[in-house]
Amino acid sequence: MAESSYESLTEQWGGGLVPAPLYVVKGALFIRAHRILWKYAAAPLAISIVVLGVAYAVAYWLFLRLMSPFAAEAWYWQVLYYVAAVMVTILLLVLVLFLFSLLATAIAAPFNELISEKTESLVRGIFQDTPFSVTGLLRDSMRGIGHSLAILGTYIGVLVVSLPLLLIPVVGHMLFAAIGTLLSSYMFAYEFLGCSMDRRRYSFAEKRKFIRTHLRSSLGFGLGIALTASIPLVNVLLLPAAAVGGTLLFLELSPNDGMSSPTSH
Repeated sequence: MAESSYESLTEQWGGGLVPAPLYVVKGALFIRAHRILWKYAAAPLAISIVVLGVAYAVAYWLFLRLMSPFAAEAWYWQVLYYVAAVMVTILLLVLVLFLFSLLATAIAAPFNELISEKTESLVRGIFQDTPFSVTGLLRDSMRGIGHSLAILGTYIGVLVVSLPLLLIPVVGHMLFAAIGTLLSSYMFAYEFLGCSMDRRRYSFAEKRKFIRTHLRSSLGFGLGIALTASIPLVNVLLLPAAAVGGTLLFLELSPNDGMSSPTSH
């Protein structure tokens, strides 16, 4: 059923030619159609729920221990106790909801790499066993961190330079918002297309060249993620879909690409 729904929808889009902003949807349908991906998509959510659930229980238990003497006092202290209990319950729930997205997003990062790799294997039917290397792992990790810091620095730099636009009434605010949306779209495209490029050990310049070469599709894909990322909780659920969508888009934009950096071709 899931497989047929994925195939029927991609056929409606012309045999898989999907408008770039909808690749998040295509990624979600692909996950639904391939059960092998479900565990990678569900793992960050499950871990986040367990971690925050334990943290909530411990915090609430500590609060009850702290306030328990008031429960045995005069009636007005008991009223204060129960009012405080309700308020703390609400505050903790709000805090958990706020932290859930942040925690799940952080935990999802390594799972996004795995789900992207499995997606590419399913699409191409090629299952590669890359030998483990501590040196290689450290080198890849440092390269990924460096790339993330570089793109974050670019993002902050452009926003800072654009701040004077806010001094212009109406039009300036609209332009600043448009620049912010464009930058967010670029960053999301860089992050989720980057899952496939990182496995090929693309340099920072090569990643930018790829996005620049396919700028329209890349920004459209990033815009689709930016729109869904603005919806609380939904953004967490769509993180795996964005990783899969980015992988599918990368493979369609570079159908002849192998598992190597373009500099080694």
